[in-house]
Amino acid sequence: MEFGNLNLLIYCIIPLLILILLIIGMQKRNRILSILKMKKYNFVQSLKIFLISCGALLVAISLLSPQKPIDSENVEVKGLNIYALIDTSRSMMAEDVYPNRLEGAKRTLEKLLHNLKGDRIGFIPYSDSAYIQMPLTDDYSIGSNYINALDSNLISGGGTELYQALELAEKSFNEIQSENKTIIILSDGGDFDKKSLDFVKKHKLNVYAIGIGTDEGSILPEYINGKKVGFIKDENGSPVVSKLNSDFMKKLAESSDGKYYEVNNLKDNTIDFFKDTANLERKNQRNENMTVYKKYFQIPLEIGMLFILLGYLLRGGAKDEK
Repeated sequence: MEFGNLNLLIYCIIPLLILILLIIGMQKRNRILSILKMKKYNFVQSLKIFLISCGALLVAISLLSPQKPIDSENVEVKGLNIYALIDTSRSMMAEDVYPNRLEGAKRTLEKLLHNLKGDRIGFIPYSDSAYIQMPLTDDYSIGSNYINALDSNLISGGGTELYQALELAEKSFNEIQSENKTIIILSDGGDFDKKSLDFVKKHKLNVYAIGIGTDEGSILPEYINGKKVGFIKDENGSPVVSKLNSDFMKKLAESSDGKYYEVNNLKDNTIDFFKDTANLERKNQRNENMTVYKKYFQIPLEIGMLFILLGYLLRGGAKDEK
């Protein structure tokens, strides 16, 4: 026997809290009855506490989904191999997307995780350099943790090294001999990069470019130790304005079989993005050994509810000691 939802183990503390509250309640009741000189039925009250506490514990155990493996089989898993390339450069702190472009990109990534089924996804943040933050995986639960860790200070410098990120993704695809090479780029575009365009065409990467920002742009805030202290200024003392380079992002998508989408305070067409990626052909990625379980959660749940009901209905009256 094993449990399928150990992440809900925290709920096992609830029966303990119920037990403590019931004991405190019984002690308070007994003090009142003593003052009134009325006879106490401690056995009945103890039985009531026992039934309700055990019932709550059994319900908590049912939440953990007790199960027993009964069979296993090999299944073919079909899906895409996707690398999300996330721009974490200084310009992604511009606030033409609430609260800033990087947070807008992170929200889009979260939506993507919720829409994936069977696909493997990995994260590659890039700025002055790039690295694989999360390798390809279909464990979407850990993806949220990596998304939360994305920060403009994750990589030193404020540049945009998209080419290096593309190289890392291509190398990873080749290592697993992936038949599909899907790239999602979340960025404000940065400067025009012909080297990256040529790389996408040469290696036949399927690029979906998501432009984060607006064509009008926004001045870049300056942060010191995580606190906003003003705005970044150029050599003439004027605030630096960062604009979305949608032309470059569109060219990245057009150089492959992908598409371009845009996210800002007034526009969010990522719904179309999810529809488009849902319609892509899924090929067999790998064979996995799947274990079939028989679930037993209903047994502790039914017994637990019965105990709680009996404990609730159990009444211990009080009589005058005379």
